[in-house]
Amino acid sequence: MEAIATTSRHSGRPPGIRPGTDGLTDRQRRVLACITDSVKRRGYPPSMREIGKAVDLSSTSSVAHQLLALERKGFLHRDPHTPRAYALVQDAEPNPSDAAIEAPLVGRIAAGTPITAEQYVDDVLPLPRQLVGSGDLFVLTVCGDSMAGEGSILDGDLVVIRAQPTAEQGELVAAMLDGEATVKRLKRDGSNTWLIADNKSYPPICGNDATILGIVTAVMRKV
Repeated sequence: MEAIATTSRHSGRPPGIRPGTDGLTDRQRRVLACITDSVKRRGYPPSMREIGKAVDLSSTSSVAHQLLALERKGFLHRDPHTPRAYALVQDAEPNPSDAAIEAPLVGRIAAGTPITAEQYVDDVLPLPRQLVGSGDLFVLTVCGDSMAGEGSILDGDLVVIRAQPTAEQGELVAAMLDGEATVKRLKRDGSNTWLIADNKSYPPICGNDATILGIVTAVMRKV
C-alpha cells in the first residue's frame, strides 16, 4: 500500500499559485495601481501600451487579459466598444469565488489524531477557490505510481482533499489504513469496501477497516 510522502516544512508553494488575500495576483495589483495613478494624475486611464510598460508586459493581448480578469473580479468597469473606456469601481469588493483559500499541507498523518493538528502541518498553501472548491480542505503529497492511470495522479503530485467521513462509489478518496494515508478510488461490493488503484498493476486493497479522510477535489503538479 502506498503512503503519502512526508514533506519538508520548507518545501515551498506550488508554482504559479500566488493570489493575495484580495483575490488578485501580484501582476493584477500592479495593473490596478497603474490605472489608479493615471486617473489621479491625468484624469483618464492609461493606454494598454502604457500599462504594459509599467507592469513589464510586452504584448497588448497580455494586458487585455489582465484587464478582463480585473473586470471579472469587480475592480474595473469597461466598455469594450470604446478605447480606454474602463473605469475603477469605487470600493470594489473581490468576488468571493475568486478569492484564495488557505489549505494546510500535511506531512504525516497519525491515526486517532486530527488531520490538521499543528505538529503535522508542513506549510499552508493559498489555493484558487474556483479550482479547488470549498469546505474543510487539506493537501497531501502522493508517493508512488499506483494512481498513474485513469486518474493520472503521479508520484509527487499534490492532491487537495475536502475532509469528510463518507464518499460515493467511484470517488477518489484519501483513506487511513494500517496507520498510513493513501489515495485510491472507492468501490463498494455488497458488504465489502475496496480501495482501487487506477494503475492496473496494483491489486485492490480491502478497505473494510479503512477510515475515509475525505475526497479529492483537485490535483496539482509541478512542471
